Amino acid sequence: MTNPDRQNAARIVAGTLTLLSRELHEAGHPADLWTPKLWPEYIRETAARVSQGEATVLWAERSHPARGLVIYEASPEESTFFGFSCARLWGPYLMVKEQRDREIRVRKLARLAINLFQTRDDHFLTLKTSHDPASLRGFLAEGFILAEIGATLISPVPKIPGAAEDRLPNFIFLEQAKASKLASNLVAELGIFFYDGHLRHDSEVGPEAADRFWSARLAGDLAGAAQETIILWDRPKDRVAGLATARLNKQGAELSILAVTKAYQGQGLGRLILTETLRRLAGRVISLRVETASYNLPALALYQALGFKPVAPLATLHYRSSAPLKTDHN
Repeated sequence: MTNPDRQNAARIVAGTLTLLSRELHEAGHPADLWTPKLWPEYIRETAARVSQGEATVLWAERSHPARGLVIYEASPEESTFFGFSCARLWGPYLMVKEQRDREIRVRKLARLAINLFQTRDDHFLTLKTSHDPASLRGFLAEGFILAEIGATLISPVPKIPGAAEDRLPNFIFLEQAKASKLASNLVAELGIFFYDGHLRHDSEVGPEAADRFWSARLAGDLAGAAQETIILWDRPKDRVAGLATARLNKQGAELSILAVTKAYQGQGLGRLILTETLRRLAGRVISLRVETASYNLPALALYQALGFKPVAPLATLHYRSSAPLKTDHN
């Protein structure tokens, strides 16, 4: 695709997504409920990636963009970890209300994505989409598999006075510089701290590879991928009790990891760490967003107790190549 073609595609994407967001708003439907992350900054960033050739837009009907499109792009973090080319799919975005018509268009978009997947020689494709039945049926009918049903929650970031550690004198929060120096020890100490996650439930990936992936993500966050890192340290025992990392963007912040070591679970420390995370983000972002599995009831209870509101049920779908994924990569 030439540069003028990419620029034109980017303008069409921006216009279509803006129109869809406006239509949902005027109809009284939260945009995030049907099309996760459909906010102005996301639309601008997506259009920019298309114009720069970092993402590819696929249309159900090129002459009528609003009747269906998806965004296809590489997934560097997963590609680096697994050692083979991985990609992500965003959408589908379509202003079609009738369920049967939606399913037909989604199936066409799914086939287009699969064709691009095969052309690029990708091996693993992930899609996080709404729980819209027509979308799910369309992707599943074309060979995608359902890996997980998740929940998205958002909290405004209020001003919280004082450090949360003041209420627990035996604990301190480590400075970012010290946390970075202890990165390898922290990853080893935390061990396996996830029991949910779409990678864990994919039979071709499995729990062990999923745990290694999240340990690698934690190491990346501690190395600087996360702009905010909270380390709760047990002073008398000189060991980590838990941590949280958040990745910031222009719209807000995403909670990347929240973990409490096994020896400290059930003591309310997750709430303490999350409260401190919100306190440190105050004045820097307007909201904090988190995703978790719909069956992770302790996590959901914690988030909602601190004012997080559920906004978008998410279905995570995978499409894989016929070749084994070889997830023993280290």
